[in-house]
Amino acid sequence: MFNENSNYERIAAIIPSYTATGDTTTIIATNGSQEGNHTRIRTVLKHLARNRAIDLVALKGKAACVTNHRILQPLFLAPGLVLCPVKVRTPRVAGDPSIGYINLHAIIGVTANHSKPYQATIKLIGGTELPVLWSPSTVKKYLKDGKLVMSDTGHGTRMRPELAIIAQKQVEIMYDLMAFQAQLLRQSPNHDLINILP
Repeated sequence: MFNENSNYERIAAIIPSYTATGDTTTIIATNGSQEGNHTRIRTVLKHLARNRAIDLVALKGKAACVTNHRILQPLFLAPGLVLCPVKVRTPRVAGDPSIGYINLHAIIGVTANHSKPYQATIKLIGGTELPVLWSPSTVKKYLKDGKLVMSDTGHGTRMRPELAIIAQKQVEIMYDLMAFQAQLLRQSPNHDLINILP
C-alpha cells in the first residue's frame, strides 16, 4: 500500500495492533481503508524514514530541541506527513509498544470518550474514529508539538504538500543556476567581475 513511491499524505495513522500472529502494525489511510503489516511499528517507522533518506535518530533529536521534550517526539517525515504520538493501547506483554502515530494533516477533531479505558477519540479524514487512552487535553498538547516541529521546518500548516515539494525543487534549481553562473563569471577574462564575487 505504501512504499518509497507513495504519496505520504495518504497515511492517516500508524498504530500497533495485536492479531492472531502476534504484535503487528495497522496503517490507516486517509480514505478510511486499513492495511495490516506483520512488522512492529518501530520497523514501519524506520522503513518510512529510510525511504525518505532521513536519519530517524537525528530527526527525533531535532524535534526534542523544538518541543523541549525528551521522549515521544512528533516525526516530520515528509510534506503532508507529520506523525504525532498517541497512546492507543495497554501492552499485553512488557516491551510491546503502546504508542501509535497520527498524521497531523489527517485529523478532523479530538473529542472526549466515555468508554473506559479510553479517554478521547480522534476523528480522522476518511471517517475513521480512533479511541486513545490519553485525555483530549494530552492529545492536543502532542498535536501542538507536531505543529511546532512543522513550523520549524518552514512548512506551515496552510501549505499544501504538493506545493511544498515544488517550492523546494525550485529553490534547489535556483541555487544550482546561481552556482553555475558564478563559476562562469570566475572563468571570465574580465577581472573586474571576479573581484566583486564573494
